[in-house]
Amino acid sequence: MIQTKKIYWADKLGAISAILCIIHCLAVPALLSLGMGFISNPIIAYLFIAIAFVSIYKATNGRFLKPISIFLWLAFIGFFISMLLENQAEVFEYTMFLFSGLIILGHLYNMRYCNK
Repeated sequence: MIQTKKIYWADKLGAISAILCIIHCLAVPALLSLGMGFISNPIIAYLFIAIAFVSIYKATNGRFLKPISIFLWLAFIGFFISMLLENQAEVFEYTMFLFSGLIILGHLYNMRYCNK
């Protein structure tokens, strides 16, 4: 079955936004110390969640039983829960990085092997 280019761009968008999310999370402490408080605005976190959801939905084309789809959706759910609980315990800050990395790997795998 041939996938459309629309699905391929969803994987690119998902991988790039997850990379930017990791960079954002790593840069926030340094930027806050420089007086750039706007960078920690929760709207940015919601934007990353929305982009991750849309890109995973489009990349999996709504199919939830394919192994890569299951992987991507589990990574998204873990990322979402980690973001919600980030202020509750320090471990959730690290699991956010882990799940964001898994989203990147899932999108790269989907681009490489599933969209040919």
